[in-house]
Amino acid sequence: MKIVQVIGWILFSSVKFFLAPSAVYISGYSYAETIIITIIGGALGVYGFYYGGSAFFAWFSNRFSSSSSKPKKVFNKKNRIIIRVKNTHGLFGLAVLTPCLLSIPIGSVLAAKYYRHDRRTIPAFLTAVVFWSFVLTTITSSFGPISWSEILSF
Repeated sequence: MKIVQVIGWILFSSVKFFLAPSAVYISGYSYAETIIITIIGGALGVYGFYYGGSAFFAWFSNRFSSSSSKPKKVFNKKNRIIIRVKNTHGLFGLAVLTPCLLSIPIGSVLAAKYYRHDRRTIPAFLTAVVFWSFVLTTITSSFGPISWSEILSF
């Protein structure tokens, strides 16, 4: 039964990484167990969503690209914000922001879109997952769990 619970926490960590250290620690796991579970979950999420996103974008470009004229790109507000973040913060900014602010699925898919051919992408994301796992678990074990009401009250 315990293995099923650990697998559940690993899956939770792969999609809701910011909340996972608090939830795992509160459920009775030790500091070291929490870090191990959240790192494994975050790493699986990065690999899954990055390679899933890469496969999707490769399939999409092969399926819908035409050798004739390409349609003119439309720049709307959302596209401009994404391009601005990409140009100002780059790969390492995206990697640092992903586990806490963007979520692993969104950040990994964005990395697959914009940094698919950069060999530093996966190591940068895995380093960020390890860093944030230690930081969030340390905060939780020192001060108590992180809740949205505390975050919104700042």
